Amino acid sequence: MSLDDYKLSAELLGHSLDVRAVAAADTYILSGSRDKTAKIWEYNGTAYTERLTLTNHKNFVSSVCVLDGGEWICTGSNDATICVYVAGNVEPFTTLRGHTSTVSTMAPGTESGMLLSGSWDKTAIIWKIAGFGETQPIKLEGHEAAVWSVCALKSGKIVTGSADKSIIYWTSSGEKLKVLKGHKDCVRALLSLPNDSIISASNDAVIKFWNEDGECVKELMGHTNYIYTMAFNYQLGENIIVSGGEDSTLRMWNFDGELGKPITLPAQSVWSVACLKNGDIVAGTSDGVVRIFTKESSRYADEQTLAQFSAAVDTRIRESNLQLGGVKVNELPGPEALLQKGRDDQTKMIRHPDGKVICYQWSNGKWNSMGDVVGAVDNDRGIQESSGKTLFEGKEYDFVFSVDISDGVPPLKLPYNRGDDPWMAAQNFIHENELPQAYLDQVANFIVTNSGNAPVIENASSGFEDPFTGGGRYIPGSGSDFNSSAGNVDPFTGASSYSTQQPSVPVNFVPKSSSGPTSSSSKSPSSKHFPYNQYTTIVTCDPAKVLSKLREFNNSLVDDTLKVTETELEHVIKLASGDYSSIESIDAMKKLLSWPIENLFPVLDVLRLAVCDSNVCSKLITQDVLNLIIQNISVPPANQLMSIRILLNMLGHGYGRGLIETCLANVLVAISTTKKGSANLQIAIATLLLNLTVVQLGYADETQCQHITESIIDFLLWNADPEAVYRSYRAVGNLLNTPHAPTVSAQLISTDSVMDAIRNNMSVQQQYGFEQINEIARDVVNAL
Repeated sequence: MSLDDYKLSAELLGHSLDVRAVAAADTYILSGSRDKTAKIWEYNGTAYTERLTLTNHKNFVSSVCVLDGGEWICTGSNDATICVYVAGNVEPFTTLRGHTSTVSTMAPGTESGMLLSGSWDKTAIIWKIAGFGETQPIKLEGHEAAVWSVCALKSGKIVTGSADKSIIYWTSSGEKLKVLKGHKDCVRALLSLPNDSIISASNDAVIKFWNEDGECVKELMGHTNYIYTMAFNYQLGENIIVSGGEDSTLRMWNFDGELGKPITLPAQSVWSVACLKNGDIVAGTSDGVVRIFTKESSRYADEQTLAQFSAAVDTRIRESNLQLGGVKVNELPGPEALLQKGRDDQTKMIRHPDGKVICYQWSNGKWNSMGDVVGAVDNDRGIQESSGKTLFEGKEYDFVFSVDISDGVPPLKLPYNRGDDPWMAAQNFIHENELPQAYLDQVANFIVTNSGNAPVIENASSGFEDPFTGGGRYIPGSGSDFNSSAGNVDPFTGASSYSTQQPSVPVNFVPKSSSGPTSSSSKSPSSKHFPYNQYTTIVTCDPAKVLSKLREFNNSLVDDTLKVTETELEHVIKLASGDYSSIESIDAMKKLLSWPIENLFPVLDVLRLAVCDSNVCSKLITQDVLNLIIQNISVPPANQLMSIRILLNMLGHGYGRGLIETCLANVLVAISTTKKGSANLQIAIATLLLNLTVVQLGYADETQCQHITESIIDFLLWNADPEAVYRSYRAVGNLLNTPHAPTVSAQLISTDSVMDAIRNNMSVQQQYGFEQINEIARDVVNAL
């Protein structure tokens, strides 16, 4: 018997995000997802159906476990809790609290009601659940990084595997017995064998067998990327295991090697596997699907489903060599990403099973297709599948996007060539189609994102004229180097304005690898880069251009009650010039803050300068205005940029810090919804996060440090601007200088892609400031 005998049996659809964990009981399958839910799938004799959805966690479900033959269900979460349910109930019987960070792994103990858990907080815990002679939890402390795997031996001993690359044996009372070292990267999965021997799997893509003396007696190699998960398939034999990982495959092994060819899945990550008593294999994957594979022909899926699965796999394999604007097609999200709600005007490129890449935009409460994205390149041969150029009005372009303006109106065509200025292309598109000038940032950022992060030319030539005003282009937050205070000099560049150059390759984008630069033995967080304890403000502005835009928007208002006088506009613009003495300026600004959202960005541009003064801030920023600012983080890009700059400038004085303290959680949640943006937006987010960590240097709050770290991790997963990366690393360094550094360190080390990027940035050379990036990346790794 080998994996060659297995075929797809069923696909269980219901989760909207990654299925991070699966477990199997006699009569049901349990799955946990990043969508914050766990689901119970019950078998009715012919098919699995969704029986219950468990919704008691505040953040994503990272691990699941069943105890005592399935009578008890356990779900562990990023919210640091474990919910325990009586099977069949939707409310937890009890909630276990003892970890301070994500519960990354769980496993049954050797006794009834015993549960083992491991966490990003570097600890494991032995629990005895109520109703089974509950005892005080026993905490296992000794790892230097997150605990990713736990298992119980028949002798009663406990074994833990960690991101520190080590495996530790413990007594049931919590005493450390021995440490095994041999893996070159995080230990992600453990299985117990008789006589205190174990099997381990790691990010180094190796499966190791260890005897009772702690000696590695066998290594199995076949996976080509991280191994995340293993499970015994006892129906086939005592020593048959199944594994899955980041190479999109399921594999089967015994002590002698691999059994059959791997099964490739149409998803990047196989996060978790489990085996049923009948020998079927369950896999939870990054596309949000639970898949079941069987060796019994009577349980094979129908021919149409098998053909669709095969086509999806073939497409994924083919797409692994395709690129679109420098982005690997196989790294684009699949249709499952459309299950997530979006923000107004948010766009996504989606990879479909037929190989097409289609651009979608969120509007009217749904994702609407904007047309095919062309230009896919075969990475192996270096050629495009087609000519790679699309003809539009007699000219060839790398991209011709279809843009739906409104229902019932034919889509407009937006042509673009790589290397062109996205802002100029956006301006031409707006001018030729007589669209509102307020769309400029939105269209330009759409081009940047969907053309593969094309270079953003932030400052066009001085000869450019705005066809609507006749003047130079007004880009919110840019303009002449006006400095509201001589002391507001950017400490990173030595200037009062930001001038960034996009790298040809994103500075924090690297492929996952099992090897890479390693840190030195130094663990001191001290460096010349951090702690950094000065608040940074962004204060550049051209008052004349802002005033021109305010006049334009004021004149275009349909509701006359919202309009202000020319005198009031002049009073408002004084705030942009550093004149905070006029009460008329405050009153006029309050009126402008009631403008429609599409007219608001120049108002916010002035406001972010005004709040630098604590007295003006106290008069302008009411709770309603603060809520308005936070809401605008999730709206058109120009408003988003200005809103973030308002918040980061508020942190420059005590009054502003006190206000943000009251709504920090909402601010961080709003920031986490941002997954793309221009260099200016990336720098603004990074600076806001940096300022928040400066606050923590003064009075470190553990919960706030943890939430800020999560936001930094989310941001580092997508930001590409080198200055923004540099500031983010400085923010990390600040948090590592607080008393809560161990928790921060565990969160970072447990995020593989971020750690890969940091290690890569220790040596990678880019067109902009790579020496700075190299130095601070090394300092961060040393501190971790």
